[in-house]
Amino acid sequence: MDENTYIQDILSQPAALLAALDRFDLDPLRPYTRALRNGEYDRLILTGMGASGYAAYPAWLQLLKAGFPAFWVDCAELSHYARPLITKRSFVWLISQSGRSAEILRLLDLMQATPPAAFIATTNDLASPLAQAAGLTLLLEAAVEETVSTRTYLNSLAISQLVARALCLEDLDPDYYDLRKAADGIASYLANWDEHLLTLEGLVGKPQHLLLVGRGPSMAAVLTGALIIGEAAKFPALALNAAQFRHGPLEMAGSQLTVLVFGGPDETAALNRHLLHELLGFGTAAFWLSPSPQGEIPALPMPQASGIGLPLAEIVPVQLLSVNLARQTGHVPGKFLYSGKVTITE
Repeated sequence: MDENTYIQDILSQPAALLAALDRFDLDPLRPYTRALRNGEYDRLILTGMGASGYAAYPAWLQLLKAGFPAFWVDCAELSHYARPLITKRSFVWLISQSGRSAEILRLLDLMQATPPAAFIATTNDLASPLAQAAGLTLLLEAAVEETVSTRTYLNSLAISQLVARALCLEDLDPDYYDLRKAADGIASYLANWDEHLLTLEGLVGKPQHLLLVGRGPSMAAVLTGALIIGEAAKFPALALNAAQFRHGPLEMAGSQLTVLVFGGPDETAALNRHLLHELLGFGTAAFWLSPSPQGEIPALPMPQASGIGLPLAEIVPVQLLSVNLARQTGHVPGKFLYSGKVTITE
C-alpha cells in the first residue's frame, strides 16, 4: 500500500462508511421529525463550509422534493448577509467535520443571541464547540483525518441523506441497502486503485483547463471534486451546474478544455448525455462519469452504486484524479501548503 496519508485515507473509505452505518442511530431524531410534521418549524436551513457544506446538497434536494421549505446556504453567507433566514421557528442543521472552523464559531455566537427553534449538527468531533452547542449531534464515526477530507465527506453524504429521508418519514431499508452496496462498489473499485490511476493518466492526462459539470445530487461531487483537485493537487478546476455551463461558459469548448460530465440520476441523465455529445463535437476532451455504460462515448471508470449511494461513488474517481494531477504537477498528494485541516480565519 502507498504510504501517502491521503491515498491511505481514500482506500479506508468503504470500511469507515460501513462502520458509520452500523453505529448510526436515528431514534434521537424522532422528536424533531414529530415537530416538523406538526408544523413547528417555518423552514429548514442546511449549512456548512467546503466539502461538509457540499455534502448536504443531496439532502437539501430530498427535503425540497418532500415539500418542505428548505434552504441550502454556506455558513459564511448565513453568518453575514443571509442572517435573516434564521428565525425563532427555524430548524438549523449545521454540517462540519471539525465542528470548529471560523464560520461555524461565528454562527454559534449569533445563534446564542437569537436561537432557532431547533439546532442539530453533524460532525466528526464530539468535543468540538459545534457538538457541545447543538441540541442533537450526529457523529460521523470517520476517525481522525490529517489531510484532505475523504472519510468525513463520504460519511457526511451518507448520514445527511439518511437524516433527510427520516425527516420525510421514508422507509430507510432501501436507503441502507443502497449505501451498503455503494460501500461494496467503492471497495471493489479501490481494490484496483493503482490500475485506475494509470487509466486516468492515459485518458485525462494533465489538462490545460479542467471543468466538472452535473445536475441534482451529482452537484455534491461536482463542487467537492473541484475543491479537492485544487486542495490535494494544487490544480485549478471549475465546477458548474451543467445547465449553467450552457449560459456563457460553453464558449470555452474546444481542444484546450477537458470536461468531466456526471451522468447522475435518470431524471436528467439524457440532458447531461446530450451536452457530452455536443462537447465531443466541438473537439473537447469530455468524459462521462456514471455506473451505467453509454456505448462508445469516452468514460471514466467509477464504482457501481445507485439511489442515495450514487453521490458517494461519484467522488471516488475524482479523488484518484487529484492524486494523479498532484504527481504530475510535482506535489505530494493531499499535503497542505498554505492552510490546514481546520480553517481558523474567515
